[in-house]
Amino acid sequence: MKKSYRLLAVFFLVCALCSGVVSFLMPRLNPQATSNIEDVDFYLVEDIQWLIVGKMMDMDPSYSLVECEDESLQEQMNRAIQDNVRRAAYELDNDPNFFYRVNSGQKTDERQFDEDLSIEDCLFYGVLNYDQSGNLTQEGTMSVPDFSFLSVDYIYSLYDIVYSYGFEDDSSMDLQIIPPSNLSVEIRIPKEMNEKKGTVYNCIYNESLWAPFTLVAFFAGSAVVGLYILIASYRSLSLVQPFKTLLGWKAEFNVVFLGFVTSMILLLGIYSIGLTLDGRLLPAMTRFGLPMPALWVGALNFIAYFLSMVLIGMCLYYFKYALCSGPIRFLKEDSWLGGHIYKIVKDLKDQKNYDLDSKVKNLIFKAVLLNTIIVFLLSLFWGWFLALIYGVCTYLFLVKKAKELTDEYGKVLGRMDRMGQGDFSISEAEQTQILPALQERLDTLQEDFEGAIKERVRSQNMKTELITNVSHDLKTPLTGIKNYLELLNDPNLSEEEKREYLGRLDQYTDRLSKLIEDLFEVSKANSGNIELCFQPVDIVSLVEQVLVENEKLLEKAQLIPVLRKPDTPVVCELDGDKTVRIFENLISNVSKYALSNTRVFIRIEKVKNQVLITIQNISKTPLDFDPEDITERFVRADESRHEPGSGLGLAIVKSFCEVQNGKFEVCLDGDVFKGIVTFTIQE
Repeated sequence: MKKSYRLLAVFFLVCALCSGVVSFLMPRLNPQATSNIEDVDFYLVEDIQWLIVGKMMDMDPSYSLVECEDESLQEQMNRAIQDNVRRAAYELDNDPNFFYRVNSGQKTDERQFDEDLSIEDCLFYGVLNYDQSGNLTQEGTMSVPDFSFLSVDYIYSLYDIVYSYGFEDDSSMDLQIIPPSNLSVEIRIPKEMNEKKGTVYNCIYNESLWAPFTLVAFFAGSAVVGLYILIASYRSLSLVQPFKTLLGWKAEFNVVFLGFVTSMILLLGIYSIGLTLDGRLLPAMTRFGLPMPALWVGALNFIAYFLSMVLIGMCLYYFKYALCSGPIRFLKEDSWLGGHIYKIVKDLKDQKNYDLDSKVKNLIFKAVLLNTIIVFLLSLFWGWFLALIYGVCTYLFLVKKAKELTDEYGKVLGRMDRMGQGDFSISEAEQTQILPALQERLDTLQEDFEGAIKERVRSQNMKTELITNVSHDLKTPLTGIKNYLELLNDPNLSEEEKREYLGRLDQYTDRLSKLIEDLFEVSKANSGNIELCFQPVDIVSLVEQVLVENEKLLEKAQLIPVLRKPDTPVVCELDGDKTVRIFENLISNVSKYALSNTRVFIRIEKVKNQVLITIQNISKTPLDFDPEDITERFVRADESRHEPGSGLGLAIVKSFCEVQNGKFEVCLDGDVFKGIVTFTIQE
């Protein structure tokens, strides 16, 4: 839980750092106006056009921008032109950042024109000269074709005026645009704006300046937050708020609610940054009389951006959760719609459990489809006679198919009756054609049933053999004990003979005790009642220890052990005593049945996350037994049972391996006997 809270704290810290960086950079962003009048908002160019038209009308009252033969249309257009001229003149004449001077003959009109404003100090400077024919020549930086009044855009703007007054059909309109003549217009816009307001300022310093900064800021911040969400554990974050609550809601609600809230907060952040960069937010805070308004502006931008980053991070986390937890699982468990779709699909799949295979289903589908088409065609006409014939044919056809299905069903019943009587042979005459799925399941069931019976017979035979072997192995030491006890009752025995007989009794007693002890060990291991004490065990050291302890036993059997091991320890989680018993039994088995004067190979190797211990020797007798049977209780390679032992050695090895989540298997290759023990390596 502490890890979850640490990850949550780092998440908020990342969001706060991104917000702090953006808040720090915003006051240091120097907005610069565009230096090309063509890149400025087209409304400013249009207002300048209308201003020039208005000044031309003032200089020459007889001037008309548009002439047409229809007097009504001429009147409407003149009225519209006057409206646009008055609007443009009002906006530009009252704009503190727009200077102009107009000359026509002896007449001059100017607005706050400042001769001291040099051309170098102007953001835009231009002189527009219209000659007697209306041709335009331009000087300065305002080289714009729109000021010629002959552009297609301008003609369209006139048509818009016409349409606004109800003249929607321009096919009969005979318009002629008359450009200004004998007019000189000088326009200046300073680089340093007198006031941050008016048409000029709003058109030059528009959102195109701060929008790139805002987009880059949100993209960069989202990338940083997204990178952290990608690295952080989604499982740990799911344990703390607000992620815990987020995962408790259904996906549809999260998409709608979280998407709506995130969009609103993003718009608030973008709008707040825009107002700040436009220089409008700080004066607003000042007018409210707030102390330290700059601090309030920074705090507002920080909060808006911080909330945006938090919500973006939550959206990205939810997307990662949907992918990492499994898209299919997410749709089934976390989505209301997906859960219902999954339930419907599951219900549809359950229909396949009916006793109908695809052939019968397709037959029914085709029959219903064909019947529908025929009934539809017959319903178009008074074909009662044809309908009667169709009904009879349909009846005969269904009766035939029902008989075929009944015959196939009878074959299945007959086969099941034979299986119940113990006859597992498969007859071709009983193979069904309409119900292949049922036929396949019957074949599988028959094979499994037959295999189960064979296994049961094998188990019964092994049980009988087990009882025989147990009786034999218990009877041998008991018979020896009984015989030597009778010999000890002889009063004529010497002390030396008594000591010899007592030694033989002790050997038989130990053998009987060892046999009973081994039998109990195997029984407890198979029943699961054995007690284990797991601890880290180095397999390499343990095998070396067992070899050292049984060195004399191997020497007595004239065997040479060869150990091949890895250079590093191999640690497994095992019960040390039981594991030692495994390898002691294997070494004991080797000493009894290996060919004298040969080598015994013990190989320890790591394969992925497992360790394999292979003990390999050459048998002194032919290996003519089943490797699976040799690990059963009281089964011995020496069927004559001349070698001492209980016949439980390999059974104990197998049982002790399995209770420790390991495996033991026997492999035979000619006269080579291999015992392979497998354990899982501790990570």
